[in-house]
Amino acid sequence: MERSDKKIYELGNVNEKTLKRIGRLLGLKLEGGETLLLYGNLGTGKTTFVKGLAEGLGIAPDYVRSPTFTLINMYPGSQLQLVHADFYRLENEDEIVELGLDELLDKNSVLAVEWPEKLRWQRTETLKIRLYYEHESKRRLKMETQSEKFSHILTEILSNLEKDKDITHSTDRR
Repeated sequence: MERSDKKIYELGNVNEKTLKRIGRLLGLKLEGGETLLLYGNLGTGKTTFVKGLAEGLGIAPDYVRSPTFTLINMYPGSQLQLVHADFYRLENEDEIVELGLDELLDKNSVLAVEWPEKLRWQRTETLKIRLYYEHESKRRLKMETQSEKFSHILTEILSNLEKDKDITHSTDRR
């Protein structure tokens, strides 16, 4: 049996404040060229997470809006640009190719994609974030990566949150 280097981090009982904080702490650690794929049903907190991410990148979170109808929103930050895409309304991967994401993502930008199920993404610096509705004010968060960079960042962030008693989490190495 082959061992995978995929690491999975799961957090339960995450409220909106903690979800934004995780996004902000992640944004503070990114260097550019990274991709975040956000999975979850409507209302699970994908855009809320991106607002926190934006704040960490030096972008006012109040400017962040779900790009459901515009498909892509771009936000210049103090060091990096946030490219925020939403594939909810797209029918197939050809429509995604036409958006030109490859041209938008470079070493000076971070890409956050909501509803990435229609995309076959093969980048190494990728973090999959899955959000699940638990009840009105709480979500469950599952983050998966094969990137050592993201693994190191997530371990540090989650350790800090545990010290502050904001969360409890589990890590699964497969």
